[in-house]
Amino acid sequence: MDLLPTRLGTVAAQFPTRVALQMANGITMTYRSWDDRASSVARRLVEAGVARGERVALLVANEDAPIYQVAYFAVLRAGGVAVPINPRMSRREVEHLVADSGARAIVAGASELDRVRELPGGVAGDLIIIGPGAHGAEELDWNEAISGDSSPFQVAVQPDDVADILYTSGTTGLPKGVAATHRSAMVAHPLTPIATGGKLLHAVPLATLIGTHGTQTLCLRLALTNLMLPSFDPARFADLVATQRPEWTIMVPAHALLLLESNALEGVDTSCLTMVIYGSAPMPDHAVQWLADTFPKAALMNGYGLTEGGTSVVAMPPGEALKRPGSVGRPLDRKGIRVIDEHGESVPVDVVGEVAIRVPPGQRFYFNDPEGTAATWQGEWVHSGDLGYLDSDGYLYLVDRKKDLIVRGGYNVSSIEVESALCEHPDVLEAAVIGIPHAVLGQDVAAVVRLRPGTTLDVAEVRAFLSDRVADYKAPRHLDSVTQPLPRNAMGKLDKVALRQRVTTTQTRAVGAPTDGPAPQDDPARPRRTTEEDR
Repeated sequence: MDLLPTRLGTVAAQFPTRVALQMANGITMTYRSWDDRASSVARRLVEAGVARGERVALLVANEDAPIYQVAYFAVLRAGGVAVPINPRMSRREVEHLVADSGARAIVAGASELDRVRELPGGVAGDLIIIGPGAHGAEELDWNEAISGDSSPFQVAVQPDDVADILYTSGTTGLPKGVAATHRSAMVAHPLTPIATGGKLLHAVPLATLIGTHGTQTLCLRLALTNLMLPSFDPARFADLVATQRPEWTIMVPAHALLLLESNALEGVDTSCLTMVIYGSAPMPDHAVQWLADTFPKAALMNGYGLTEGGTSVVAMPPGEALKRPGSVGRPLDRKGIRVIDEHGESVPVDVVGEVAIRVPPGQRFYFNDPEGTAATWQGEWVHSGDLGYLDSDGYLYLVDRKKDLIVRGGYNVSSIEVESALCEHPDVLEAAVIGIPHAVLGQDVAAVVRLRPGTTLDVAEVRAFLSDRVADYKAPRHLDSVTQPLPRNAMGKLDKVALRQRVTTTQTRAVGAPTDGPAPQDDPARPRRTTEEDR
């Protein structure tokens, strides 16, 4: 069976001088160089003591994407297991991931080397550290590692050996590691190279499912150039569209909303883009319409998947996005998606239940967590934790995460539905809806919104605006308005744990204090809070 590290060699032989990676600052790496460096680093890992099946962590920021791409494939060629760690994670989270994975070595980008060296001894142990300029005991210099013997190298691995462990975003606690086999990684990408090539523009964090497989591996399988922004900047994105003329782009909703708000693409010729892929979180309907208007030559493709299930299992066919507002698309395999009740039985069309995804048994599991694995992977079905329904045409609509569904006085309230309605307000740039405790109703509906500069909004105005858009019991009774972007995790999803803490803390502080005055000028992100009782 053709495995990912083998595929890199195949594509490098076919397109040796084609640019595989192009950084926004002009740094490039060809497919031949990528292939050669991966073999050279793989040799050094084995010489340093990394054995087949041992884990190698990758703590590398997008700014050092050449290191990440080479290291990921070098680990696979050394017979190891790649463990990407997002540099945006806190010290506690990094320590947890290194310890939980039992990493034997860690590759650090230039900006992360000191962080790795500061890991406590109980976590680091005899950890081998590889990075630019590394020179201490148990350390390898990255520049030396990529300059060694570059002849083809591969420790023998089997399709059912683990290839990587990708940690989930951890919105309900410390991240869990989802282990995936080589077989799973290849099945997820049944694609062949595009002879004429092309460029895919994005700013997705590499150490995520979308970053590792949705951009890096997708580009490899299609033989595209991975055109990368270190972080998302609307003006820089627009400049690259104008000067580099990419055919593909991948974005999360936050990127689309920033582009919309900034008007950075106004006057830019976007006709080069023929494919706009978005996902990771629900895209507001008005943003989908904006994408269609802004990229008139592009097919809009919304992808839905999860780390536990692999890459996208649902996609919006070209030309359907505007016709089916709220849908995330149609299952790529009609037998690969079910909507089930609490007993695991399929529910009828248009009935809400939990989305279950078919994944061959044993190909994905939680690393070091057999109980969590048993609860999530039941037979060949992954229980996603997402609530949704299938319509009569087979299109999937997501209602909410099970943990985010608000039950107010016995009524179910979809946070996604209310957020989408709030975003229709001309002054609302972003919206998050959460459930907060209520002594009588169990939960009540609260919203945090980011407003256009110079505008204000109170709960009475919001409820009036929503009166013909959602049922009255779904309208927020509490409203916090902020001026800074709402907190999101590394995947661009709203961090509702942080938002819930913010709202409940604000409520506590607001007891006996005015709630309708302006926020202090020295803290522009501090919420301005109003409640239904403020009317």
